[in-house]
Amino acid sequence: MSNNEIKLVCFDLGGVVIRICHTWKEACDRAGLPYYIQADCIALKQARETIINAHMRGEYEDGTFFQRLAERSAGCYTAEDIRRIHEAWLIDVFPGMEDTVAEINKLPTVETACLSNTNAEHWRQMFHLDENDNPLPGETPYPVMRLFNHPHCSHLLKATKPGETIYRRFEEMTGYSGGEILYFDDLPENTDAARRMGWRAELIELDGNPADQIREHLYRYGVLKREANL
Repeated sequence: MSNNEIKLVCFDLGGVVIRICHTWKEACDRAGLPYYIQADCIALKQARETIINAHMRGEYEDGTFFQRLAERSAGCYTAEDIRRIHEAWLIDVFPGMEDTVAEINKLPTVETACLSNTNAEHWRQMFHLDENDNPLPGETPYPVMRLFNHPHCSHLLKATKPGETIYRRFEEMTGYSGGEILYFDDLPENTDAARRMGWRAELIELDGNPADQIREHLYRYGVLKREANL
């Protein structure tokens, strides 16, 4: 496959570019807070999921979101505790991802993008911004975020994956569509939805290094060339 068929390489963030927590307990441990199993029962998890999805669509301000989750934690956590857990959910950039995005950006005919189900607080955290969207002092822990030519997310597009709306709005915003886009995500429902849009989409497995998997796909699609053994 010739790389001139692909004009945009797009990445999901959590689980693909950014290492994140995958359980409430893991996030509590990282936040330095106790884990209460009664706050993690199925009913409360389902109630929180509804609020989390609305937050990712930009329907809640962060303060309201933290308070709503605290109210659904069996009295175990305050809104400030929830804020700390939420902040701890993001860990760091997967090894090799910054170099991979930077290498794609050197190509004259291919651009990079991200398309993430996320929220305003995590978006600011990844871009190293304060609550007024001003740059924070010091080095960003997520420098890869500033490499994307087209950074897009659910809370600004007002829709979430795997719904068709977010993919349509992404195409409108970037000017790319269908087979021009190569997309990477760690959730099969999201890659399936992307393929229904005509995108080329590849699933990233959680048990391997995302950068290694992505580079293999980029070689196979002809976007990057494998270095010859000397």
